[in-house]
Amino acid sequence: MIGLIITLVVAALAYLLLVAITGSAIVGIVAAVLILLVGIPSGGFGFGGRFGSRA
Repeated sequence: MIGLIITLVVAALAYLLLVAITGSAIVGIVAAVLILLVGIPSGGFGFGGRFGSRA
């Protein structure tokens, strides 16, 4: 849960920073989506843990 919150905060900050620098919302949205895909604990696939668990 904490990893998801941190990822959301980082994605929002990246969006705001890139929109301020480039002036284009599209660049900010693309960066935020990429950060969300990479940063969520499941690795972006919606199941399991980031490092997997094999029993």
